[in-house]
Amino acid sequence: MTPKPQFFNEPRLRKTMDEEGVDLVILRGNENSKYVSEFFNNGGQLAYRPFTVFFFRDPAVAPAFIVPAVDLHLAMDSTWIEDVRAYAMAEFFTDIDTHFYDNFFEAAKAVLADRKVKGLTIGTEGEGLPAGFKAQLDALLDGNRIVDFSAAMERVRMVKTPEEIRRLKLATDITVKAHAAFRDAIALGATDNDLFRVATTSMIENGADGIKFINIGCGPKTQYAAHAPFPVGHTIARGDFVKVDMGASVLGYGGDFVRSYFVGETSDRHKEIWRHLNDVQMELGMGLKPGMTGGEIFDRGYEMISKHLTNFPREFVGHGLGLGSHEEPRMNHVNKTVLEPNTVYCIEFSYYHEGIRHHTEETFLITDSGVECWTKDCPRDLVVSV
Repeated sequence: MTPKPQFFNEPRLRKTMDEEGVDLVILRGNENSKYVSEFFNNGGQLAYRPFTVFFFRDPAVAPAFIVPAVDLHLAMDSTWIEDVRAYAMAEFFTDIDTHFYDNFFEAAKAVLADRKVKGLTIGTEGEGLPAGFKAQLDALLDGNRIVDFSAAMERVRMVKTPEEIRRLKLATDITVKAHAAFRDAIALGATDNDLFRVATTSMIENGADGIKFINIGCGPKTQYAAHAPFPVGHTIARGDFVKVDMGASVLGYGGDFVRSYFVGETSDRHKEIWRHLNDVQMELGMGLKPGMTGGEIFDRGYEMISKHLTNFPREFVGHGLGLGSHEEPRMNHVNKTVLEPNTVYCIEFSYYHEGIRHHTEETFLITDSGVECWTKDCPRDLVVSV
């Protein structure tokens, strides 16, 4: 029986290729390669170690997948693509007794020759490719028309399959529980290291297979920061500001939303800012409809929040969520991507006051029948009693 993809939307990619007039796409970008091959490689972000998919519009032409030798066996066991080839990288031989090409481009040349690729329109990731790799790939594809397929590929990935939605929903549910554990751990004398351990432990204990990311702002050293990379050892005191942006990971797909807090007390102005941010954010997120563009969503959100807060700082107000933490539609003023059903997206607002960066975010799914807020049951109380 021919293997079938578990989460990759094969019909959508073929349809997009048909619309764009593209016969073959060659994908080595880490997220694109993982998405189409369904192999979650470790090392594809390295410029010298490509994991690359060759996918043809014509279903009669078999796709191919080229990987480093060291990953061949696991790739063969993981991907739905039957033609998996390897080039000598990290190891010269493995437990698989097969031919290894001297380098990636020797393998790619063989794939193209086997399929008699000539005179085709071929989509690549264009300027998103490493410069040296792009130059060699363009030379290898001489005799074909090369087009940049990167934006079209982002549109393909924007609409999620049922399996992708399942993974994202589970990751979000686990992240909701991690937020609850984080909030409960806020106490006088606790540290941001304690909060980090509590949140990450909660994710794993509730079924995550990894931590997609976690950024904690806590106290004067990081209360202004959007993405503080590490805890700083701050000991929590009354009146401190604490924020966490985090996501659990489930089979490569991560949650992503934010909550902010004050410890014990804060001013009425901070409470007012927080109320406006959350009220408008939720109204905007629940009010989206298929057919709106990212730019239209931004303009609507900016107009709504500007009725309450001046100098709103956001360049964007939301983004899609999937294999990547920021996917289409990117909701900024110039974005023209059209929102479609079965898109998972985040709406997020922030605002600065007295050296503190308020930050809030929710996660939504839009369907043919409306919008679901997956994070609606995570409390938004600004002040934590201690």
